This record gives sequence, C-alpha cells and structure tokens, in this order.
Amino acid sequence: MNRLRKSLCVAIAGGMLATIPSESPGQDIIGEALGKVILPAVGPVILDRAGGQILEKGLNGGFRRGGVLPGRGSSRPSRRQGSSGSQTIRQPYSQSVPSQTYQVQPSAQPSPPPAPTPPAVSPPENTIVTRPAVSPNPSPTEIALTHVVSAGPQLTAQVIRVEATEIARQIDQAVARFLDQSSSDPAVDSLRRDYGRLSTQSRDGGARASLLTTHDDALAQLGNRQSWASLVGAADTADQIAALAPESDSETLTQAIDDLRTELTGVTGPLLAGTELAIIAQRAKNIRNMSVISEIARVLGTQRRDDLFVRIAEAAVKSDAPEEAIAGLLGVGLGLAGNAVTDMQLPEGIPAVVLYSPSINTSPISFVCDDALEITLAPGEMVPLDQAFVVAFQNGKGAVKRYTINDGMYRWVVGQEGWDVRQKTAVEVSIDASGSPAEFHYLVNGQPQSAPAGSVVEHRLDGPVRIDFDTGLGDGTMKSTLVTPGNYVVGVNAETGGWDLHIQPQPQSVEESTTSIAKQHWRESVAKAQRALSIDPAEAKVDALLDLIE
Repeated sequence: MNRLRKSLCVAIAGGMLATIPSESPGQDIIGEALGKVILPAVGPVILDRAGGQILEKGLNGGFRRGGVLPGRGSSRPSRRQGSSGSQTIRQPYSQSVPSQTYQVQPSAQPSPPPAPTPPAVSPPENTIVTRPAVSPNPSPTEIALTHVVSAGPQLTAQVIRVEATEIARQIDQAVARFLDQSSSDPAVDSLRRDYGRLSTQSRDGGARASLLTTHDDALAQLGNRQSWASLVGAADTADQIAALAPESDSETLTQAIDDLRTELTGVTGPLLAGTELAIIAQRAKNIRNMSVISEIARVLGTQRRDDLFVRIAEAAVKSDAPEEAIAGLLGVGLGLAGNAVTDMQLPEGIPAVVLYSPSINTSPISFVCDDALEITLAPGEMVPLDQAFVVAFQNGKGAVKRYTINDGMYRWVVGQEGWDVRQKTAVEVSIDASGSPAEFHYLVNGQPQSAPAGSVVEHRLDGPVRIDFDTGLGDGTMKSTLVTPGNYVVGVNAETGGWDLHIQPQPQSVEESTTSIAKQHWRESVAKAQRALSIDPAEAKVDALLDLIE
C-alpha cells in the first residue's frame, strides 16, 4: 500500500511539472526533494525529456547540499582548501545524449603525480694514453758525436801505439832471422848477441842505430850499410811512435808516421823478403790513415756536424779500414751500405708467403706466379705474397715444375736436379748488438724484444719473420722489413744517420794478399787496444794485491 502511494505521488508530481513551462523557486524545492528523498529511495531513474529539463537543476542542487548518489563505487566528494576558503569539488558524471539518459558514474581515482626527472649526469672525462708500437731507441748521432771527441782519440792513439810496437817487433824478428842465417863470424856473432839483448829490453829513441856504430866489421861482411841503417831506423821510429803521449797532436803523430814510411823505402837487399817488406809498409800506411780518419771524426764531432757518418764512411772505404776500427772510433758500428736490410714499410700483419733466394746462389731465378706475374730474384733477394699461389718455373735442365705454395717461408735451391723450391719450417734469426753501446729495441712479428748492449739475441720462429724498429732519429721514423734466416748486426746506416740491421756476410775464403794480411794485423791491434782501455788500472792493482793474500 505504501509503495503504491509513493508511485502515485511521483506520477502526480511529474504531471504537474510537465504542465509548467518555466522554472520557479518551487521547482527548485521539488528538485531538491527528489535529490534528497525520492531518488535515493528508488535508485537511478530515467526521466522523459520534459521532466529531465525541470529536474536537472534540483538534482544537482540536492546533490551539492549533501546528497549521496547511489551506485557501485560511489563516494563523498573531496574538499580542498583554496585562496577563497572551502570549495566543493563535484563528483564527475556523464550524460548519454542519444538516449537522453542521465547516469551518475563513480569517481575516478586521481593519477599519481609524475615522478621528478633526475638531473642529467655529466659523464666523467676519459683520457687515452697512447703507447708506441715500437720502443724508441737512442740517437746514434748523439752517441757518435760525443764519442769521437772524448773516447775516439784515446782509442785511436792506443791502436796506433799497438800497431807501431808490432811493426818494430816484426822488424826485429826479420833482423834476428837474417843474422841467424848468416855465416858464423866473431863480428857477426857479437852483433847477433847485442841485437838480441836489445830487442828484449826497454829502449830509448835511436838505440838500434847507436848499436850499429859499434859493429862496423859485422856490417861490412853483411852487405849494404845504408839498407841496414834504414831498417833499424824504421824500427827506432816505430818505437818512438809507440812512446808518444796519447794527447799528442795530429801533426806530430802524422810526421812521425811519415818518417817511418820514409825509412822503409830505403830498405833494400836480402834483409827483408819482398812480401814481408810490403806488409810492414802497408801497416805503416794503415796507421797513418787511422790518424787521419780520427782527426776527421774529431773535427766533425767538435762542430756537431750531422754528416759525420757519411764522411767517415767515405774515409773508411778509401782507406780500406776494417769495421772494427771504425766502430771503435765512432762508438757505434757502421755497416756497409750494401748489406743493410731492405726497408719494406710493410702494412700491418705478416705476409702469408715469402719466397727468397739465399746469398749462396750464384745466379738469379725467374718464375711465374698464377700464370700471370713473372718475378726474378737475385741472390739474397725475396718477395712477399699475401695469399697462396701456384708457382711455375724451369729447373734449368729442360723440365717445367709447378707447385702450389701455401703459408710459410720458401727458399730457392740448386741441386743435381736443377732449380727447386724448399719450405723453411723453422726460421732462425739472431740480432747481434755486441758492438752497440746501447740497448736496441725492436719487434719480432709484433712482439716487443730488446737486445742489451754487447749481447746477441737469437729467435726461432715458424714461417716468415717480420722485424720493426725505431731508427733513433727522434721523429718516430720506423723501419719494417722481412728477414731471411741469418745473423743481423745492429749498426748505423751512414746515409740516414739512423739505426739499421746489417746482414753479416758469410765468411769467404779469399786469397791472402799483403793488404789483407796488414788489415788483419790492424784488426788485431784494435782488439788489443780495446782490451787495454777496458782494464781499470786500480782494479788491476787490487787484483794483484788480492793474489798476495794467503
């Protein structure tokens, strides 16, 4: 019954409102009543067009005054403080215009505020520390310019003294041999005894010439007095050269050597054999050349001339000086121009194949690669290739041979069957720094290596061997090369003034001549002088005293 009454009241009220064309305060009251009482009781309602227009204001007004709209998830509107005091925030809702249906929707949850963006972090600064691929080597020019002014003259003087002493000894041996072969005679026997006694004692200048004045009878029997005077005069002059002080000036030394050579020109007759006299004369010329080269080096070193190596190399070739003498004078080895390794300036890496013709081959070899590229190698030359290929060649005995060459090192050989190719599976290379005053740094197939001063370092590798090194010019200049098996001496390239590797030539049996014999004497004198200079007098004295301790 109550439910029927409520429905009737709603119908009457709706009809009355529909007949009123305009809004009035009464309508606001009815709308508020519907918003607070009727609507919560009956739930969401669908109004017709006329009723909806009248009720909209009242519904909203009642809702604003505290009404709670039913529905799933509904909630009381929230409030927030503003500059104008308390402000009500409407609960959102939507209208469905096509069906003229008004539906109140639950409020949406407020989205959380966006997280603050962290400030950009500037990355730390990075630095690149570059490391040279090849360790730098000291400047050979600086080493030599210092050496030729300080230690060079000292070594030269020592070499000349040793050579002069040996020349005097060689003359004494020739005189003793001649007297022993002479006929037995009291006068000759007396000369023989006195001369032998003199040669074993310390002598003053002109001691031999003074001895001859007391043996006129012996000289009358032995032949040409003038020849004897020249011979013993040469020996006395050699002794004078050996006794010169190390600080003697170049003019004094040169004049003494020229006097020695003049005395030798007066020796005739059977006193000295022709070959023996020629060797002594050659040795006298060698020590004169040594003094001249030393003076050239001293002048260039004092003036700090960069063409030091070129000028000394020129003088060495002209004088036929041994390498040992030049190395001692300069402080560094000066290799021959023709035996320096080839500067290939290779790209990174190692070639797949290297074909080479050893120096022992007496003729060049010609061949064709992949039937397209013709190559000729002279003895001692090589060719690198970056891939496998087919090599074809005539063996020199009417046959054509073809091989497929893969990775590795190959050499041309000549046998009973003619030309052929052999693979070198193990390559042995030695770096000889025995004559170098400083440690030599280099790379072997990209791996850092070093040869300490005075040492010889050996390497054994499979396949091609690539060596890179800094030339010591101070500008980063590097030299890259492929080497064949053998011994390589660390020295200076006279043309560039930088470090280089020189192929040590194989010893060859050559016919001895007076020049080669005299050169060998010179080489031995250099070794003796170097040993003498390396001995510390104080150290030798201490060693002698230590031997006395019981």
